[in-house]
Amino acid sequence: VSTQSTGELHIPKTTQVTISQDGWCLDSLGGGDSLVGLYKCHRSGGNQNWKVDSANKKVQQNDDCLTIMDEGLSLSDCQTGNMNQQFELNTEYKSLYNSYHNVCLTITNPRTRFVSIGDCKLQQWDIKDI
Repeated sequence: VSTQSTGELHIPKTTQVTISQDGWCLDSLGGGDSLVGLYKCHRSGGNQNWKVDSANKKVQQNDDCLTIMDEGLSLSDCQTGNMNQQFELNTEYKSLYNSYHNVCLTITNPRTRFVSIGDCKLQQWDIKDI
């Protein structure tokens, strides 16, 4: 059996990052289908490390994707074509941007430390490569 190469192998550009604001990091708070929030940055990785896949516009932990839900942001199974899971790093706004809804990552209630989406001009985030 012979095989022919029909094109170049395309490897998506991915980056491992932490996303923080004033010493509080975006955190999966244990993972699963739960809301994503903020937790004091501990620099130990795990729940605070995020994989940004620029080619597919996904922000992931393991096989779960950051997802816009009615009540905020959560981690849920990644689904091709799910516009509520499409985020990109926006250097102008210093945030994660969802072009479908034209919104960015925001802190909705500083007391509860839950994160949602909103006006891109409201908050800026420190997004650092790991």
